[in-house]
Amino acid sequence: MDVVHYYNKLNQHFDSEPRGSSIQVTMQELEDIWECTRRNAQLLVQKMKELGLIDWQSGLGRGNTSRLVLVADAQELLLDKAKELALKGHVGEAFGLLHAHTDPLAESQFSDWLAGQFGAQKASDHKDILRFPFYRPVPDLEPLFVIRRTETHLIRQILNTLVEFDTAGHVIKPGLAHYWESDREYTEWTFYLRKGVLFHHGKVMTAEDVQFTFQRFGQLNPPDWFMANVARVEVLSDISVRFHLSEPNALFLHLLASERFSIVPKDLDRIAATRDIRRMPVGTGPFVIKENSDNGMILEANERYFQGRPMMDRIEIWVWPNYLEHLKPDRLQERDTQVLYFEPTGKKKKGTLLTRLEEGSTYLTFNLSRDGILHDVKLREAIHLAINREQMVKELGGKREQPSSGFNPYDHDEAYGRGGELMLARACLAESAYRGEMLTLYTYEMTSNELDTEWIRRACEDIGVKVEVHVMPIRELTNPSVLKQADMIYAGEVLGNEPSVSLIEMYRSHYGYIRNHLDEAARDGVDRALSEVLAEPDYTVRRILLRRIEDQLKRDHHLLFMYHSIHIIGHDQSLGGITLDTWGKINYKDVWVKR
Repeated sequence: MDVVHYYNKLNQHFDSEPRGSSIQVTMQELEDIWECTRRNAQLLVQKMKELGLIDWQSGLGRGNTSRLVLVADAQELLLDKAKELALKGHVGEAFGLLHAHTDPLAESQFSDWLAGQFGAQKASDHKDILRFPFYRPVPDLEPLFVIRRTETHLIRQILNTLVEFDTAGHVIKPGLAHYWESDREYTEWTFYLRKGVLFHHGKVMTAEDVQFTFQRFGQLNPPDWFMANVARVEVLSDISVRFHLSEPNALFLHLLASERFSIVPKDLDRIAATRDIRRMPVGTGPFVIKENSDNGMILEANERYFQGRPMMDRIEIWVWPNYLEHLKPDRLQERDTQVLYFEPTGKKKKGTLLTRLEEGSTYLTFNLSRDGILHDVKLREAIHLAINREQMVKELGGKREQPSSGFNPYDHDEAYGRGGELMLARACLAESAYRGEMLTLYTYEMTSNELDTEWIRRACEDIGVKVEVHVMPIRELTNPSVLKQADMIYAGEVLGNEPSVSLIEMYRSHYGYIRNHLDEAARDGVDRALSEVLAEPDYTVRRILLRRIEDQLKRDHHLLFMYHSIHIIGHDQSLGGITLDTWGKINYKDVWVKR
């Protein structure tokens, strides 16, 4: 029974009465105001008296009037209740309560208070907490199925891979394995594991856990492309394991550094009987996940982390949809009171900021895997010419930083996607076989995607191409049957620590949008080119080979590139170790408080 809620209803009903005045009321009236039974009305009156919210003098006899005095300030009570809910992680519920019962000023006061709860905080037990808002829950932290950048980033905080990729030196460095070696043909890779590494539930990591981790990929349907080349994972001893490959792979180490190959314990099935391992995975990483609900997530420092205990004791992520609308980032940046991930609404920013231009791009695919009008290259070219990327970036703003001509923002072709050539686009359309058919454009749920696809729909409409937009959960959009029925898919690819690995994964993935929309000839051509990439040990040469694949797909209008995004983070000046990774996120293990 929420006493504050019922007191506010009482206050609203008698809002014309002067504060502190004596109000004549019957129990029947209270039942009607509160829409409850007489027993509950009596319990509410008693509770409000005990809390000092009201003065109450009962009338004698049933149906007689009683004397009521409203003592407490309803707005202050609601603010206190909202703060209580927020501190429990129920931020959305707190705003819902205020929105239903108070004026905008109270919501603004609450927003100001809430802003002070973010950033570096000192708990009553003297522990350092890093707290920040995020616009959605993150329920899918299973490395096998990771497909979003935030989930990928968080997996890196909770689990570890055998090896890691050093983005600064473009070299492989030790992870859970401290040493490795291969034969000359790159078909046998042996890893020697660190001793004494503990999973979060206390089990010592061994080679059997490594073997189990990779055996799990055999459960996937369709089979994982990477594991198709792994003939066998052999346990040599507790601390050594060997991978036997079907064909040479000079990039094997780089691929193993991918977050989806994070090592999990072999007793995972037993753990899964008592916890949701998709929401709360068990790893060896710097942080232990303590809570993960629709209201938020709590990570606590792993005291026994093999690479050194994190300096932050706890990371708290509070789920707050549309938090940017309430927090007014420009004002907060001037105060330097928080760590705040946000989509910029303008390019001029103040305060302590870190920015990173994302390596990767949004793109539009055309479904050529089945028969249809999109096999007409003139139609695809007409759509390409109709979309002015510069205008799109300018009009929609936010995170959209610059038009793209490929996945690498630093190798840009300014002539690509300039658009504005509506006459030429209409001429191409006239030469095509298009006769007014409705094309379906699918994308996954995200505000920027929805704005982008609506913009694209209007651009197509301007030249006479009919487009119907479908928005769905991202996991649903990986369903092969859904991919097949979509004429076009609008999505984005963020390249990870080793960009060439991200591109290989993107082109080879059975769940990938690009691969599933290629016709058989194009797909075979991509696969042949990728085999050459996988056999190439030189980083620069690999990027050249991958660029050739991209250029061919672009020339044939198999996919259209749209724009590159920028990541901006405002942060408290008292925080040290703040850097942005390739996903535009903070590596929490490195963060510390200057005290």
